[in-house]
Amino acid sequence: MNGLRNVPRVLAVVVALMIVMSSLQTSVRAEANLNPILVLYDASHTPQHDVLDAENGLKLMLDAVNASTRYMVRINTDDLTDAVLNDVDVLIIASPNEASPFTASEVDAISEMLANGSSLFLLGDPVIGQTSGYWSDPRMQDMGDNLAINTLLDDLNMTGVRFSLNETSTGTFYGDTLFDYDHPAYNATYPWMVRLDTTTWEANNPIFRNINELYTMTATLKPIGQSSEIASSYDSSFAQFRRGPNSWANYSAPNITLTEFEQNPLSYSALNGTFPSWMSAFEYNTSRVVIIGSTIMFTGRNLDYPDANQRWFYMGDNSRLFMNVISWLTEGFVEAPSAIVPMLIISTVILLVGVAFYIFKKIR
Repeated sequence: MNGLRNVPRVLAVVVALMIVMSSLQTSVRAEANLNPILVLYDASHTPQHDVLDAENGLKLMLDAVNASTRYMVRINTDDLTDAVLNDVDVLIIASPNEASPFTASEVDAISEMLANGSSLFLLGDPVIGQTSGYWSDPRMQDMGDNLAINTLLDDLNMTGVRFSLNETSTGTFYGDTLFDYDHPAYNATYPWMVRLDTTTWEANNPIFRNINELYTMTATLKPIGQSSEIASSYDSSFAQFRRGPNSWANYSAPNITLTEFEQNPLSYSALNGTFPSWMSAFEYNTSRVVIIGSTIMFTGRNLDYPDANQRWFYMGDNSRLFMNVISWLTEGFVEAPSAIVPMLIISTVILLVGVAFYIFKKIR
């Protein structure tokens, strides 16, 4: 019987400990099943890079996204409709072909998706010259066709940023390529492959968390210095503009100022010394949008130099950047349930049981 006299004290200590523990904030793995965030890759507009090709396409990158328990990747080969985009959290459009533009109904469906708070990830590509090792692959000869994305941005009434395009007298549009002889990935023989360091992007932006170096072959964005610009290049960088099927501007003389560029500066991304930008991120009403000038930097294709055995996907922090973009685009979409409330409920029940037991003992 003497042992029973200590029961209230023991219960009081237990209750006190439970209350203290329930008030402490700590990381607890939630046991509830969370619906994964749906990432839809649009393969219905003849994208430049095959989504199912690990060696030359985006399969490695999308597999990495899908391998996360946080995301689920779906490949779309049909028209983009309200039904297709209904439960989509992020829509990825990468290097769509000019010959396969987005229809008015597709634009309406994307607008509705954005109005519902989902995000949009747009990727373009640079053009290549005949000195590029990629030229021997017929599939790559029309790379850098960014008109479809610019037209989509126009139709969505998104102002502020476009891919740099050169409209020729024949009505043909050609893109550009970021060049840098001082910061090539390997040597000045291949100045269209550039190694970027932390001085070329906004290091405080969460998209660049744990990003130390990037290797890219990229188109540039216009105009220079837009508020959404988060990644640019060096003061030695410039844009090589394609003027025709086999001709280029400011290739051998990057410091030259051409009259036609001065007359229509917003048709081009930059001349030497203007820090050409290649990546933008911004909020669009309740949604978020990221635009990048390079799809190829996330593919499994070999780098563009002879006998290359390095693939873009594995270079520097390229793949991590892609994952960071998806994370920023979906920030706040899923919130794990807190374990604090259940702990408080358990503590309260124990407290009530203890009080009842104490009162019962007093009455006896």
